[in-house]
Amino acid sequence: APQAPLVPGLNGLQLLEWGNHDRSYATRSDPPSLLDEVRAHWGDHPVQHCDGYGEALAGRDDLRRAIAEGVTRKTEIMLDLLAREDFDLFVGTYTEPHCVGHQLWHFFDPASPYHIADAPEALRRAIPDTYRLIDDGIGALLEAAGPAATVLVVASHGMGPAVGGPGLLPEFLMRLDMVNAARVRRLIPPRVRDAVRRHLPRATGRASKLWGLHSSSTRAVTLDNNRCGAIRLNLIGREPHGSVPPGSAADELLAELTTELLALRQPASGEPIVKHVLTAEEAFGPDHHPDVPDLLIAFRTDLGPFNDCESDRVGHIEMPVKLPWLTRTGDHTVESRVWAVGPGIAAGSRIDGGNVLDVAPTALALLGVALPEALDGHPLLAPQLS
Repeated sequence: APQAPLVPGLNGLQLLEWGNHDRSYATRSDPPSLLDEVRAHWGDHPVQHCDGYGEALAGRDDLRRAIAEGVTRKTEIMLDLLAREDFDLFVGTYTEPHCVGHQLWHFFDPASPYHIADAPEALRRAIPDTYRLIDDGIGALLEAAGPAATVLVVASHGMGPAVGGPGLLPEFLMRLDMVNAARVRRLIPPRVRDAVRRHLPRATGRASKLWGLHSSSTRAVTLDNNRCGAIRLNLIGREPHGSVPPGSAADELLAELTTELLALRQPASGEPIVKHVLTAEEAFGPDHHPDVPDLLIAFRTDLGPFNDCESDRVGHIEMPVKLPWLTRTGDHTVESRVWAVGPGIAAGSRIDGGNVLDVAPTALALLGVALPEALDGHPLLAPQLS
């Protein structure tokens, strides 16, 4: 059956999820024939699953070479598409730094606890070599776009050592009797539970989702949210089986969780592991979207990986940062960086304070499109520069 357009009414081309780090949907194109053409000439992206290469040096080197080949093919595809017509808007993404940073950080960073000092030089240089390939690709795209084009180069977030923290939250909530499953698991001694978690962390780490918001006995659950932890209350009137009344009761529970999170320490150093905790209202204002987590937890990045934690109330909790099926040694930093070039802009100008949220309003402003009131971010460049 014919595919529906990815964006109804779009007068242009779109290639979706060719080489993404995480493929949430199927690789598609608009028109559908574009994907057939890309596959006939360039094939699929050489990396299908960044987490599927194992920990052996040979597997990591296979990943390194596949990432480099992916950058090269992606540059060629974008140059080919850019040459097809005079676009009002052209957007291209290099997601390969995501993959190389997650999987090969420990070869690059001597301070990483997983560093392999005698690893092959190609692996130790994988991250800067990938960046240089992308720099070359951006340079070729800038030349192809021509001097009349206004160009934004956006690094949506950076990469650094993986320290973990969010993986400790499911057990943390269990110990506080926030999740229905805890009422059964209290009968199992904590040391036995920790041993089970070390061997079956994938299953037990998702306990809050198995019982979670499906039970009126649950008060709070943790959500997958990458390097910043996220907790959602089982709020009456918002969740189908809510147990926490909105208003003062919810505020008191958030305050309790915040206190206990700030009390978590790294056993080896005795240092607190949480940098700060924000409520949704503090982070996004009183009119935030209801799907935003109720608590956001930022973990410290200066103490190394958090494979365990402890506090007087929850005791000792253990959850490895590096898992058999998720052997990541690098993780995201939160800083966005934006550079611009074009008419009236000095080459390579960095826009201080630029954020990934500003990309859409900037593009709309340059195209002369009125900004929707609910749009996050703000234009980084004046419309007259378009």
